[in-house]
This record gives sequence, C-alpha cells and structure tokens, in this order.
Amino acid sequence: MSTALITLKIDTEQDVLRLRFIAMAITKALQFGTFSQTRAVTALLEAARNAQQHASVGRVRLSLQEHGNKVAMRAIITDQGPGIDGLDDILRGRRGGVAPGPGLGLGLRGLSRLSDHHAIRSGPEGTEIELLFLSPVKSDGMIAAAQAATDAISKIRDADPVAELTEQNRVLLEALTERDLLMKEVHHRTGNNLALIGALIRMSRRGAEAPETVSVLSDLEARVQSVIRVHEQLQRSARVDHLQALPFLQEVAANAEGAFNSEILKVSVSVRGDDIEIPSSMAIDLGLLTGELLTNAYKHAFVGREQGNILVELTEQDDALQLVIADDGRGLAEGDARPERSGSLGWRMIRSMVGKYAGTTEVDGSNGMRVQFTLPFAREHTDKSA
Repeated sequence: MSTALITLKIDTEQDVLRLRFIAMAITKALQFGTFSQTRAVTALLEAARNAQQHASVGRVRLSLQEHGNKVAMRAIITDQGPGIDGLDDILRGRRGGVAPGPGLGLGLRGLSRLSDHHAIRSGPEGTEIELLFLSPVKSDGMIAAAQAATDAISKIRDADPVAELTEQNRVLLEALTERDLLMKEVHHRTGNNLALIGALIRMSRRGAEAPETVSVLSDLEARVQSVIRVHEQLQRSARVDHLQALPFLQEVAANAEGAFNSEILKVSVSVRGDDIEIPSSMAIDLGLLTGELLTNAYKHAFVGREQGNILVELTEQDDALQLVIADDGRGLAEGDARPERSGSLGWRMIRSMVGKYAGTTEVDGSNGMRVQFTLPFAREHTDKSA
C-alpha cells in the first residue's frame, strides 16, 4: 500500500528550502526522532541539490509506503540531465568514476548511509534516485499516518499562500507548455500524413492514362490540398483553432493556378474582401467550396479560350459570410442544366456544406458564372471593458 503526498519541482534555492520545510513536517508527523529526522532531511536536500546543480531542474516525489511492518517515507528524485558516467565506480569510491561536478561522488555515496534503502539509476536520459526512510509507525497505522502527513503539508501551504500560489502557477505553466509541445508534434505528424496523401494522389494522377481517371484524381488532389492549406495556416496562426480567412483563400487560389494553368490555358485568380478570423472547421469548408468551383471553372468556363479571369471575394454582412466565386467564362446558355441541381459528387458536397450552416446558394450564369454562398456566421467578440 502506498499514498502519494506531494511532487515538488526543484530549480531554485527557494525550492530546496521549501523541500526542507515539507520534509521536516512529514517526518515529524511520522514520529521520526531528532536524529532520524535530520538524517532524512539531509539526504533529501543532498539529492535535490545534485539534481538542481548538475541537471538544472529536478523533481522530488514524496509518498508513504508500507515496508515490512513499518510505514516509510519514500522519495523519488528525478532529473533529465546528461546522466552520471561511471556511476558504479563513483558509488564504490573508485578512481575510475568521473563525477560531472565537485562533490557529487561524496554526496551520492553518502545517501546510502543516510537512508534505509536507496537505488540510483542513471543514463543519457537522466538520473533517478530512490530513497526510503523507515518511521517508527507500524504499517497498520498507515491511514492515520497519511492523514497526519497530508495535514502537515496543508499547514505549510496555508502559512505561505504566496509561495503556494507561485507553485500552482508554475505547475499550470508547465502543463500548458507540455500541451503546446504535444500539439506541435500532432500538427507536425498530421502535416506529414497529409503531404504523403497528396503526393500519392499526384503520383497516381501522373501515371493514369484514362482521361476519366485523371479527372477524378485531379479533383481529389484539389480537395486534399484545400485541407493541407488549412493545416499550414493553423500552424502559422497564433490561435490553434482559428485562422485569417483571406490569406488562406489566397493560398487555395494559388494552388489552383499552379495545378491547372498550362501552356494552352492561363487563368488569373484574384482574391479580395474582408480579412476575417474564422474557426478552422469553417475554413476547411470555405476552402473546399472555393477549390471545387475553381476546378469547375477551369474545366468548363474557358473552353476554346487561352486565358480567363476568376474572382474570389469574401465579405461579412449582417452576421453572415458571403463567398463569391465569379469567372468571365462562357456562363450558362439557354437550356443548360442548372449546376446547383447537379447530381455530381462536387455539387452534392457543396450542398451538404452549405446546408450545415443553414446557408443559401445563388447561381447567375448570364455573364460568365457567378456563384454566391451566404453562410450565417457569429463572430467572437472580446469585451474590452472588463
């Protein structure tokens, strides 16, 4: 049976001093005698200072553990330093052991005399020191001992609320830093996977011979590239869940130009409008809508021509986003099927995305093709008066 008590970060002398007070309080609560208490506190401080001095930062985890028929205070001191070369020689006092700093060998050897049990593990990933100090409390008094130790720690916290708040803020900052590192790693791996998918589609398209296959793979590549552009913008954004819409749409347009412009057809795609910050999920939808219509324009609007123009415009009006994709191509002739009613995969996808926002679609093919999407949008407002 074991009970965790507290974990302390050790990177300043003030942290070592706090460890001293807490260790004294716990050993007193466990009815250690004066000599045993001094011995335990001295060993803890020696191990903690070694971690601080030779690895910059260490951590001390204190807990209670049943050991035989006694309750013991257990300490695990860890760091992420370079490790200790020749540890066995150092602990045995041999000359072959080379400690990374003055006093380390003597201090580590002294831990064996100051504790009732000790174990030291060290490697390139860091060092872990385990120390055990037996108390006079019998193991059947474990629950009462744990309560007494917890109460002693609480009294120290209550006596110095500023120090406790500082410690809590530091723990919170570490958690946020760790989360950010994990998110960066997730984004990095996601980006690599998306790039791999895009490359596989591109290779398949280049190796395809049937025009229908090439067309399907080109469409799929354009859709994947829209998602890739959202991911890239999010990585550059200050917020992980929002991005600026206009630079993102400009990248989508540039990708379409790079994918579809050729020696026989040059189309200029311009992007303008309001630079609005939007949620990442909405950005993916806007990118797919824009990419789909740009692809359609390249395929159908400029048949028999060598050049053309496409406008992408995003504005915010009356709590809604208006996305317009307009070209100066052939438009719709009399008798042509209405594209918004098409059963193609692209238009089914468009209708699904617009419906998700309870939005509307307007198509005008009288002078080129102009498609306008109106999507209800609630911008986040910050109360600056607070």
